[in-house]
Amino acid sequence: MKLLTPISLGPVTLKNRVVSTAHAAFTDFYRPDSSGERYMAYQERRARGGTGLIITTAMHVHRASQMVNHWVFSAEHMAPKFRQISERVHRYGTKIFVQLFHFGVQGKSDSHDDLTPLWGFSPLTSVDGEACHVMTDAEIEEVIEAFVAAARCAVENGIDGIELHATHGYLIQQSFMPFANRRTDKWGQRLYFARELSRRVRAAIGRDKALGFRITLDDYRGRANGGLDTADLIEIAADLCETGLFDYVNTSEGNGNMDYSRVIGSFRHPFGKTLPNTRALRERIQARIPIIGVNKIPTVDLAERALEEGCCDLVGMTRAQIADPDLVQKIAAGQLARIRPCTGSNQGCIDRVGLYPITCFHNPEVGEENRLAELAKRPVEPKRVLVIGGGPAGMKAAEIAARRGHTVTLAESGTRLGGRLTLVENLGPSSNLLAATSWLEQELALLSVDIRLQTTVDEAFLRAHAPDAIVLATGATPSPDLAIPNDGSIPVLDIDAAVEARFEGQTFDMTGTRALLVDLRATYETALCVEALVNRGAKVTVATPYLTWGANLGFTHLADYLGLLPKWGVRTMPQTRCTRIENGEAVLEDGRTAETVRAPFDFIVAGVVGVPRDELADLCRSFAPTTLVGDVVAPRSALEAFREGDRIGRLL
Repeated sequence: MKLLTPISLGPVTLKNRVVSTAHAAFTDFYRPDSSGERYMAYQERRARGGTGLIITTAMHVHRASQMVNHWVFSAEHMAPKFRQISERVHRYGTKIFVQLFHFGVQGKSDSHDDLTPLWGFSPLTSVDGEACHVMTDAEIEEVIEAFVAAARCAVENGIDGIELHATHGYLIQQSFMPFANRRTDKWGQRLYFARELSRRVRAAIGRDKALGFRITLDDYRGRANGGLDTADLIEIAADLCETGLFDYVNTSEGNGNMDYSRVIGSFRHPFGKTLPNTRALRERIQARIPIIGVNKIPTVDLAERALEEGCCDLVGMTRAQIADPDLVQKIAAGQLARIRPCTGSNQGCIDRVGLYPITCFHNPEVGEENRLAELAKRPVEPKRVLVIGGGPAGMKAAEIAARRGHTVTLAESGTRLGGRLTLVENLGPSSNLLAATSWLEQELALLSVDIRLQTTVDEAFLRAHAPDAIVLATGATPSPDLAIPNDGSIPVLDIDAAVEARFEGQTFDMTGTRALLVDLRATYETALCVEALVNRGAKVTVATPYLTWGANLGFTHLADYLGLLPKWGVRTMPQTRCTRIENGEAVLEDGRTAETVRAPFDFIVAGVVGVPRDELADLCRSFAPTTLVGDVVAPRSALEAFREGDRIGRLL
């Protein structure tokens, strides 16, 4: 398999062609008062799993480049961290590069020390509406020297290479974009800044360290909108390659900001969409230096095909290795079927960036590597464990408990495992979420978990099985209760009934019906319900008290839906409450104007939280120590359910 063969990036030889590219995981690594341990443990885990190259979270090099939860390079604080992280990944034969960047005219100065302004090449307003300061010649030199100082510090402290971040709309990309650089001095020449920066960084790090650049191959603007066409960007990349300064090229797309929702797309976006452009670049430079192909390459088959077909020389499998850090080891062992798949959920990774530490939809180990390693040291006294409920929480608890050496029985009242997550089965792209439960079901079989489907747990069952420990993962029952006056003139469905088109035990045809979703949650669950209603032919209106539709969605999904809702003909009514139902109409009150609208609907969907199904709790406690996990504790999402199941499995 070509994916596992070595490759050299100039002076640095990688043991394989799998790359964990730069991504905003635990950015407090760069915070001066942080040890950076969480990030180092996270990356060490990926190194232990076999990845060939790790490229670190992008590091801001200069005080004019800051954002919330990001910190500027400080040699005093970063030198020891660079030494430590490089030593830790080198133990496993993995190489590590540091990505350097400057934000340029991105974001707002609110996050800058002393509110210093944004810096740019020409007068420009950021997407967030803030004007920039136009850099003087001396200030441009200051920025270049900041890159040089950061690069020198990194390589002098064990880092194997430097990557210059010239994509996603940041300063280096701005330097060669027509809309962002309209200078008439030397810095206005298309590649003057990029070449000068690269020359000085190369001089600082020497020829015994690798130097690469990351460039966009589609800026989503094109010449018509002040950007560049793909052909132009390929020529820029080729021109930089021809300087002889670089050992490899990394690639991407977009111009930053909301473009990330397409660059790091959810399950709605195609696999490998950038590969045709990386192939064109590789052909243009006649494969003189290696190219990293990126952007949604989650499967081994696609990665291998990209290499074999000459699209690239290495493959960025970043989200794939968030989901399963042992991906490379499993490939080498011929255990491809046991690789925990990336579902494309984005809920745990990119959609948390900027506000919260990343995790993973169904790999709860992410970011908890040290804590879980300590838990693993605890001695295990094998027990007979009964898990009641076969949804995400129950399945995960059963898996981890079995791995810990317990004898596990999993009892599920339904005909299949997966719980309410199985409702996405007929919802098109979102059905990819079921890869999580399919993988777990496979692992449960390999771990010899005794799975009892269509099983009711009662006193007799408990007495017969005599468990030493019980995990109650019975979930929550969806509710149709809107807690408003209702004369019964319009049927009100819970979310599950709406998704399955059920009313009073019978299915019905929604084609042409008028549906109102009263969305009091604004979550992934209610958004998917809208999608289900549209797919069934209903004309949908959504009333929500939040400022905007989808207020609790991550930005990649929100961007997807904001494009889809108009195409679907969905009417959204933000800051609106349904106050009562009477005479075949819903009474809707606009919170902005206090105006009341009455509108007829054929049915209403209650977008409310479910009711925990905890009726077995007391009975279970009378037989064995019992722990509740998942929606039976607090109805949330599958992400939290997987996590809670994982934790109790480790503590039994």
